[in-house]
Amino acid sequence: MADTDILKIGLLLCDDVAPDDQPQYGTYTEMFQNSLDPDAQSIALEPIRCFEGETLPVPEQYDGYVISGSRYSVYEDRFWIKRLMQFVRDCWDQNVKMVGICFGHQLIAHALGGKTVKADAGWGFGIQSAAVTEKQPWMTNFGDLNGDHYNLVVIHQDQVLEIPPHFRAVAKNDFCPNSMIVGGNTMLGIQGHPEFSKEFCAFRAEFRKETIGQELYESTLHSLAEKDVHAGTILGWVDSFLHQANGGHP
Repeated sequence: MADTDILKIGLLLCDDVAPDDQPQYGTYTEMFQNSLDPDAQSIALEPIRCFEGETLPVPEQYDGYVISGSRYSVYEDRFWIKRLMQFVRDCWDQNVKMVGICFGHQLIAHALGGKTVKADAGWGFGIQSAAVTEKQPWMTNFGDLNGDHYNLVVIHQDQVLEIPPHFRAVAKNDFCPNSMIVGGNTMLGIQGHPEFSKEFCAFRAEFRKETIGQELYESTLHSLAEKDVHAGTILGWVDSFLHQANGGHP
């Protein structure tokens, strides 16, 4: 597929913003579309509400897929999660492009032979920095980063402990060693949330204040106030990855 073509991407929704909060923050679909390509000039997202049991497409129905974050854990005994993991395996077997964000990143790893667990390090919340350890062809712009380091909003308690066979970790930090993983030219997993705004992260921190504790809550707000995010750069990488010719995987 040529770089100038508009990609039809299936957005595999594993959660959404509560209806009462959507007027202020939007839906997950709006967050992804507005941050990736608000005018849908190169990427048009079509939502599939996996977490509500919506029927999954066949892998080749779309040019690729993006898997959203979720309040759930990939190792939970839920039918829709098991079905989505099989769909990931089918896409891998058929060399269909897929990008996983947070839960999606963890689900890709878990489905393809890696391991996702509740992290001993506890909650990650706020803005965290990760270092690119292996530059990729689709990492098209580093101009606004801090060298090889990028900052993203993170909200997670689970982590990818072991990456799948044929995958490589290409970004990391001490808190989350597998911050970004790739499987050939087919699959990309990102632990951070390039689609989330600082305001939405602060809202989620307030919502989970009792769960995460006062200290982490305060450090989250401090990071949001003091640190820039490089969401635009990372979303540019996602766009480039999805448009990149698919050479398959080992």
